[in-house]
Amino acid sequence: MNPAEWTVLPFPSASSSARRAERKELLRLLRVSESPVVVDFSGSPSLNGEDIDLLLECLAQVAGRDTQVVFVAGSSANRVLLEVTRVSSLVPVFNTIEEALAPPQMAAGRDAQDSTEGPIEGGTEDPGVSQSRTVWSA
Repeated sequence: MNPAEWTVLPFPSASSSARRAERKELLRLLRVSESPVVVDFSGSPSLNGEDIDLLLECLAQVAGRDTQVVFVAGSSANRVLLEVTRVSSLVPVFNTIEEALAPPQMAAGRDAQDSTEGPIEGGTEDPGVSQSRTVWSA
């Protein structure tokens, strides 16, 4: 699908003074969107319980319709939270908008590589210690 056909919606950041209005607008735009939607969490370095409720409301707005929605985690903390809460089993989650808008075969290859390779972020790497990562699948 052509990236120009996608609608990119920013997720309301926790520091925003107009958060309530932004939440309402996000849900309204999801309700009326006729194009695929990218919900971008890049402006929210971490998500709280209220944010998880909102993203589940986002999914409810597109449930039963032909509207495709994907999430852009924007941070490793958000990515982990979306995986731990199993939200990533309900909707595709990408690290960047560029990955989300890439052609499907390219994005799928990168996503598989990201989930199975590389050091664990935030860990200290000792040359004598092997790091491993558990990959969960739905």
